[in-house]
Amino acid sequence: MDAVLEDIKFNCDVSDARYWGYFSICGLLMRYRDLFRSEAGLEPWSPIARKEIAAWIGSKESRWTSLEDQDLRNLTIKGTAYSPFDIDGINQALDTDGYVYGAGYGMYLKPTFFLGCARSVAAIEDHTVHTTGQELVRDLFTAPAMLRERTIFLRLEPLKALLWDKFTELRPDRGPALTEAFRAYGITTGQPVSDDFARRFEQMVLNYSGVLLRHELAESQEAVPQWKELLTQAGDRNTEHFLRAVKDLVADTSDTGPFRSIVETRDRGALSLSIGLMDGYRRMLFPEVREAYGRFLEDGAWEIVENARQRGNARFIALRHRILELFASGDQRFFRRGIADMMQNIA
Repeated sequence: MDAVLEDIKFNCDVSDARYWGYFSICGLLMRYRDLFRSEAGLEPWSPIARKEIAAWIGSKESRWTSLEDQDLRNLTIKGTAYSPFDIDGINQALDTDGYVYGAGYGMYLKPTFFLGCARSVAAIEDHTVHTTGQELVRDLFTAPAMLRERTIFLRLEPLKALLWDKFTELRPDRGPALTEAFRAYGITTGQPVSDDFARRFEQMVLNYSGVLLRHELAESQEAVPQWKELLTQAGDRNTEHFLRAVKDLVADTSDTGPFRSIVETRDRGALSLSIGLMDGYRRMLFPEVREAYGRFLEDGAWEIVENARQRGNARFIALRHRILELFASGDQRFFRRGIADMMQNIA
């Protein structure tokens, strides 16, 4: 197993060496911190010695300089070599070892890899759903949930780190959604870490992973074959963020997506957290859901949220259709200019 871990780590480092410059300085520092904690097996709230992480970053960046032009390695398991993107073959080979391997393409189409401890595997709506806990190795990019064809990965460790970051950012001037979300799980602003806090936090992570699952299932159902190729022609990071936001919102607001499920189950905590986690273009493109949430807090009328979902979904589908029309023109400059006009209209 040590050789497999080393090969996955090598591929993670090659990917990071090629793509670290795509992240902002602030974003890169946050990713360094989270990756350091992951490699050390620390909780998100565990303190980090400044000298220790500084030395770790220096070692990491020094290693990257020799890896930028290296090819990704195949993984050899029990005598058989697998492409690093052959998640089905690799997971079948690891089936009795208690691990789950994930691979795909993240933001900026960065190759991304991880190996985590298996918590569960289930067949849900014609998809194989792997849930992982502690991760043994991963790259700088993390997504709490990933979809690869008919396989979904729910990664509890990155989700836990994300929610901890949001907890540390709780402020009265940041709106009520995140405060309401944590309150729904018995967690209050400034609450010290204790065994009780850790249990409540873990339950929040588990519950919200179900919301992420609904998003990934809806995204699979709403998938458009041209979208990955379309992303390669985005031209810049800002445009890619916009295109990914449209895709995410189509899934979030679809009839099989998380917002409808939240309304049907009357899950106030999940609603608050979904609103609180919306940022960037997802937040800009869907103002009516925040307005609906504000009214919901006043009178608790779930139909207000459902109406906002339906209106948003119709608009996002129309927006996706327009984007696909631009892409089908075959003129890259025309495509990029059209997307830029869309982005300008919502800025």
